[in-house]
Amino acid sequence: MTQPSHHGGGQAQPGSGQPPAANAQPLTPGAEPLTPGAQPFGASAQPSAGAQFPAPAGAQFPAGAQAPATAGARSSAAHGRGTARLRQFAWASVPVWSVGFLAFAPFLRLAVARRARKDWAIFVGYLLAVVLEIVAVSVGGQSGAGSTAAGGLVILLIGGGAVHSFVAFGSDPAPAAVSGAARPEELNREALATARGRMERRREAREIASKNPILCRELRIGRPDMAREYDDGGLVDVNQVPGEILQSQLGLSPDETAAVLAARAKLGRFSSADEVSAYAQLEPDRLDAIRDWMIFS
Repeated sequence: MTQPSHHGGGQAQPGSGQPPAANAQPLTPGAEPLTPGAQPFGASAQPSAGAQFPAPAGAQFPAGAQAPATAGARSSAAHGRGTARLRQFAWASVPVWSVGFLAFAPFLRLAVARRARKDWAIFVGYLLAVVLEIVAVSVGGQSGAGSTAAGGLVILLIGGGAVHSFVAFGSDPAPAAVSGAARPEELNREALATARGRMERRREAREIASKNPILCRELRIGRPDMAREYDDGGLVDVNQVPGEILQSQLGLSPDETAAVLAARAKLGRFSSADEVSAYAQLEPDRLDAIRDWMIFS
């Protein structure tokens, strides 16, 4: 039931379960009901600059308008494309303004960035062509035929090198990697994939060590102090590695390392992290943080 107000309107009592009357006053003293088109913030309660609110499901934006996050991402991507295109034209101009004598330079940059055998072969080819150009220009003035050959080689290096550089840098993935265009979500996914990969490699290495000790020694699992090719995910053989590896790889302090080495020399070998804790007098919580990286051969 509603009680009549002093202004003649009705106001719902809390817990009555009935909606307020059509002319009911708001419960908060001094508050005004929102009218169509009114702002949900008062004059002193405007949202801070830069604040973003999630768009409601099915929300429509006017033609030409974009959600703030989407607009920022597209602006960043457009900036990255513009920078890449400018870099593409800059490297393609090198054979032109150097009259072909630096036609090899763009391909040296690609070879260093990509480290692919094909790119190194292209760089060597252009370098040999430039050497031939220098020789042809040096001796070309002595005969008409030599001068014609030298001129043709110069034109070939200028035109061919410029076009080849433009096409090669159009497919170069290096600018995207260094332009900062990668979003935090992509970097997080890469970091997660790397961490999970190392965990999986540690699991596989432990399985090899438990089932095939000979293969474990051949692969030098847990021995970062020795040259090896097998990636065990960062395992450390506590029974074999020197003290500096215990410090650098497991993060033990000099005192903790000395205690582990003394206990190992007295005991001969450890069989588990619990033995390390007991004989080296290390807190169990201290070893729990590095237990996943420890192995005992």
